[in-house]
Amino acid sequence: MNLVLLIKSRPGIRVKDIARIFQTCQRTIYRDFVTLSLAGFPVYSNPGKGGGYFIDKDCFLPPLRFTCEEVASLLIAAKFFQKQKGFPYQKDIQMSLAKIEGILEKENKQYMQKIDKKISVYLGKMKDYQSYDTVFQQINKAIMDRTQIIMTYYTITRNKQTIRTVDPFHIMFKGGFWYLIAFCHWRDEIKIFRIDRIKDIKLSNKIFNVPSNFSLSTYLGKSWQIVRGEGEVYKVEIKIFPPASRWAREEIRHHTQEIISLGQEVVLFKAEVPSFIEIKKWILQLGRYAQVIKPEELKKEIMEEIEGIRGRYRN
Repeated sequence: MNLVLLIKSRPGIRVKDIARIFQTCQRTIYRDFVTLSLAGFPVYSNPGKGGGYFIDKDCFLPPLRFTCEEVASLLIAAKFFQKQKGFPYQKDIQMSLAKIEGILEKENKQYMQKIDKKISVYLGKMKDYQSYDTVFQQINKAIMDRTQIIMTYYTITRNKQTIRTVDPFHIMFKGGFWYLIAFCHWRDEIKIFRIDRIKDIKLSNKIFNVPSNFSLSTYLGKSWQIVRGEGEVYKVEIKIFPPASRWAREEIRHHTQEIISLGQEVVLFKAEVPSFIEIKKWILQLGRYAQVIKPEELKKEIMEEIEGIRGRYRN
């Protein structure tokens, strides 16, 4: 039933994506297709580029049934986003939960009401987006309609506002902030804009096309968080001492990271990053428990930061 629901909600989905979602092999998915066909759920595919698997939209499905674990997972996800002030879909989440609770069986409804009091979610620093409802609505509309945006944007590094015409591709939430990934006609390249720094926004009547080769994961590349660098990739090595080394073992800071044990609880953290800006902040947070081994440029920048801190306290 989960496979039927997935294909109906994402018509044209590929077998490798189905296997990844269900954490199984493609051979198992093909066997499931045979089982579904025998049960009267015709699964068919379109070959070629853009093709995938489909189920007749008029195919009958039994009423939805949720397990207790599924109810708990939805509740936790909702609590996570409701903790952020001004999250653009807060009302929708509340309405969705109310609708789900309305169709739950008695046992699961009681479980949801009980577990609601047993789960809490606390987040780190987060921006308050309560006053940005209109901005989010305009951006969402522009993305769906593929219309250009004209916005006044504040660049914090230059302490200056500029008027930009952009083609909005994607909205992303990362590190406590919302970002817009868009092609900037002023810079003539794809840029990342923090949504809370958009001071004014209006929709244009000009239509744009998203490049067929655009990929968010490719665009972000090996960035630590948001900063993408200038094309060069740096191989960094950081020796981390206890107790910080124990935390480093538990955390996934970067998708290229490698952690090597050096003995006596000391570890060597290795990763590839396109810029020092964000990883430098992390190293400084570790304080005396971190030592940059490579590259020399990063080691020099850390030493300059430390001297700058000392200078502040001398004065």
